[in-house]
Amino acid sequence: MDPYNQHKEEERALNERFEKWYNEVDELHSYTEELRPQTRRNLRSNMLSAIKTKSNISYQPATSFSLKFRWKPVLYAASIILVFTSIVVLLSAPKKLTYKTAFGQIKQLKLPDGSLVKLNGNSSLVYHKYSFSSEREVWIKGEGTFQVVHRQNNQPFRVHVSDSTYIDVLGTEFNVRNRTVETLVALRNGKINFRYNSKKGKHQILIHPGQYLSLTENSTGYRLKDNAPIDDFFIWQQYKLVLNHGTLSYVLSTLSETYGLRLKVTDSKLLERDASGSLPLNVSHKEMISNIALLYDLNVMRKDDQFLLLPKSIYRK
Repeated sequence: MDPYNQHKEEERALNERFEKWYNEVDELHSYTEELRPQTRRNLRSNMLSAIKTKSNISYQPATSFSLKFRWKPVLYAASIILVFTSIVVLLSAPKKLTYKTAFGQIKQLKLPDGSLVKLNGNSSLVYHKYSFSSEREVWIKGEGTFQVVHRQNNQPFRVHVSDSTYIDVLGTEFNVRNRTVETLVALRNGKINFRYNSKKGKHQILIHPGQYLSLTENSTGYRLKDNAPIDDFFIWQQYKLVLNHGTLSYVLSTLSETYGLRLKVTDSKLLERDASGSLPLNVSHKEMISNIALLYDLNVMRKDDQFLLLPKSIYRK
C-alpha cells in the first residue's frame, strides 16, 4: 500500500474509533439524550473537526517512516480533546430537577424566581435548573397550586400539563389538577392563557379570576364556568375535601389518586350518588372509609384485603 492510501486508511480507522467512543458515551450518559438530534450531530462533527485541527492531520502523501512517528502525538492529542469535550458536554447539559410527593403528602416548593408551588399527594413537578431563569417552564403531574411572581419585563411563566396542553401565566395564583382523565384549572388572582391541541386544531382560552376550566381526556371541547367557588379548589392544602353535590365516583377517584385509597362498590349505580359536605383528609384510611360511608349513607364490608361499599338495605353481617 502506498503511503497516501495508508494515511487515508489510518484516518478512516481513527474516525471509526471516534464514532464507537461517542456512541458508548451516549449509552453511559443519558444527558446526551436530552439534546436534539441535530445538536447531537453538530456536536459529533465539531468534536471530530477539533481533533483533526489540534492534531494537524495532513492529507499530503508522506513516507511510511514519518507517519509512524506522527500518529503517536495525534492519538495523544485526540484522547485529551475527547476527555475535555465529554466534560464540557456533561457540564453544559440541562439538569432536570424533580420533586415528588407520596400519597397523602403535601409539600411546598420555592422556585428560583421566588414563585411558590404547593404539591398535593402523589404529584410531581419538574423544571430545568440552568435554563429556568431565562425560560420559566415547569411540568406538573397530579395537583398543585401556584403563586407566580410577576417580573417587570413581563416574562411569562409556563406550566406544562401534557405534551399538547400548557398554561401561560402572568403573575397569578391558580390551582392545577392534572389527573388520569381530567385537567382542571381554577384561577383565584391574575390571568392565564390555557392552550391545548386537538384534532380540530390549536385552542387558546383566557381564564379570569373566579373561573375554572375543565378538559376531559378524549372530549370534544372544554368547559368554562363562571362565579365558581374557587376557594374550594384550594382547600386540599388544609387536608380537606369540600363537596357540593359531589358524586361518590368523584370522591373515590380523588382519594385513590391522591391518597392511594382503594374502594369498590357492589353496584355501579352507587357511584352516581351525590352529597355535600366536608371530608377531613388528615386521618387514617379506616376513618376515611367510615366518613365516606356515613356521608353517602352506605355500609362497608371487608372481603379479604378489599373494602366494599354497599347499600344499607342489603348489608349482612
